[in-house]
Amino acid sequence: MTKTIKTEGVVMKKKSLLGKDTIITLFTKEEGKTVVVAKGIKKITSRRAPHLQTGNLINVILSNFHERYYLQESQLISAFSTIKSKQQKIDYQYLLFFVLDRLLPERQKEKEIYFLTKNFLVELSQKDFNKQRLLYYLNRLLSSLGYYKSERSYPDVLSSIEEIIHEKIPSSII
Repeated sequence: MTKTIKTEGVVMKKKSLLGKDTIITLFTKEEGKTVVVAKGIKKITSRRAPHLQTGNLINVILSNFHERYYLQESQLISAFSTIKSKQQKIDYQYLLFFVLDRLLPERQKEKEIYFLTKNFLVELSQKDFNKQRLLYYLNRLLSSLGYYKSERSYPDVLSSIEEIIHEKIPSSII
């Protein structure tokens, strides 16, 4: 039985498959972190391909068939293009997406974290975003997920994350 969902989401990462398909990890308002198959997305005539860049905020229609989501339609809400013009902002964005991908279970609704992520992207796209604001969002994320209550310094937050996920954060995004 096919179930269709219309929701808003952020593209967290993409992985190319053989042929013309791609697996996309979305963080959606309705379904939480969701892995989606985008069939035919690498075709030159695909209208959906430009919408599915990492960090884009999109509206999507997904169909659930045999316990897997497939992308049916997508519509761009915001590409946050000012983020993509500065390497430091790209690194901040990838750090948050890396942490979200490792900490969030699949298909578990996390509305508070979703809105926190959306606010992060909006604020990151503005001029005056610095490491202190990143620290604020990382502290809020870990606090909302129940890992700790008090504010921590940037090195402490990073080491806490590494301890929680049992993995080193790639040095290219720190």
